[in-house]
Amino acid sequence: MKLKRITPPLLFAIIISLASCNKGTKVTPMLPGKNLVLTAYEQQKVTADNAFALRLFKSVDSTVTDGSNLFISPLSVSFALGMTSNGAENATLTAFQNTLGFDGLTQTQVNTYYNNLITNLPQLDPYTTLDIANSIWYKQGFSVLPQFLQTDSGSFHAQIQALDFSSPAAPGAINNWVSDKTNGFIPTIIKSIPSNAVMYLVNALYFKSAWKEKFDPAQTQNLNFYLPDNSTVQAPFMNGDVDLNYYADSKAYVYELPYSNDKFSMVIVEPAAGTSLASLIPQVDSAQWQTWMSSLQHLKNTIMLPKLKYSFGANLNQPLINMGLGIAFTTNADFLGINSNPAFQLHISQVVHKAYVGTDESGTTAAAATSVGVVTSIAPAPLPAINHPFLFAIREMSSGIILFIGTVNNPLLQGN
Repeated sequence: MKLKRITPPLLFAIIISLASCNKGTKVTPMLPGKNLVLTAYEQQKVTADNAFALRLFKSVDSTVTDGSNLFISPLSVSFALGMTSNGAENATLTAFQNTLGFDGLTQTQVNTYYNNLITNLPQLDPYTTLDIANSIWYKQGFSVLPQFLQTDSGSFHAQIQALDFSSPAAPGAINNWVSDKTNGFIPTIIKSIPSNAVMYLVNALYFKSAWKEKFDPAQTQNLNFYLPDNSTVQAPFMNGDVDLNYYADSKAYVYELPYSNDKFSMVIVEPAAGTSLASLIPQVDSAQWQTWMSSLQHLKNTIMLPKLKYSFGANLNQPLINMGLGIAFTTNADFLGINSNPAFQLHISQVVHKAYVGTDESGTTAAAATSVGVVTSIAPAPLPAINHPFLFAIREMSSGIILFIGTVNNPLLQGN
């Protein structure tokens, strides 16, 4: 198969002629790794997760209007929201199901699916590091239903920690956990803890893998990269003969570069000539993505790819509200599966997401973290001054029997 263009205007350039594979080179056998085994309903959930990923990407992209780069981990967001959904009930749970694509699945099946991913995804390739970690931090003294904690601890391997949210050190405890689980690439996920916060559900994800065929740093050179307004900047481009998968249609040029053992890959979709990225993104839905992925064909070719290194952070409230999760952010939310007292009126205050990506001649490093903050609508108030006459009693709590009872009309009077 022959590629259509010599130098594409946006993501990277493909050089015309196919390069033949080197012969006679001694290759050290690689350990084969494992395959991810999914049940029929788990495969259904993967399809739904990809649809969620594309919808979330488009929803977040619509909020980025300054021409900056965007990078998110929908899987990290899915894990954090998946944990949270175990505390949702009634219409709020339905909103989670519709937004995340749980339709037709029981909550047990959904939890089993997440457990499969967190257990087996990191084991697929001995040459790829993929760490997935979850945690739940709740306000010390706040009552959390044991079943909720047990479910997320078991299915999501979530670390459970009661924390003094009023302590100045509390944000640092959560941030240090995130930094540790992402190897320092996401140093912070929350800035401060509001007084009405009762819980944070946090996911951290770290990925590092080598290209199946690494690029030679000596071949890296500065070339023009075309910006949306067609102006150019000089950027370092990696250059090499590599195995890749490729497909082109009237909308886009699609490239897939595998990492070691063909267990993971980077897929790059560049708009076709005459098409802008801004006009392409709204067309990328689950069906279009599946068409591209099923149409990829293998070839060996010389490719030029820009090196990347950047971070992205966003509040996902509005994107998720736009996707149908709005009720979870209001006082109409039903999180009685977290705490059974309806007076607390628990709801999500914010979903914060941060991500990092770096690509070079060796491979790719990526990290992400997602925090779901849960608050109560009961505003904390200063302790009242008991400054009027009052009745009081002393009782045994388990039976309720009153041992003493009396009144105070003047606390300075000492009686007979």
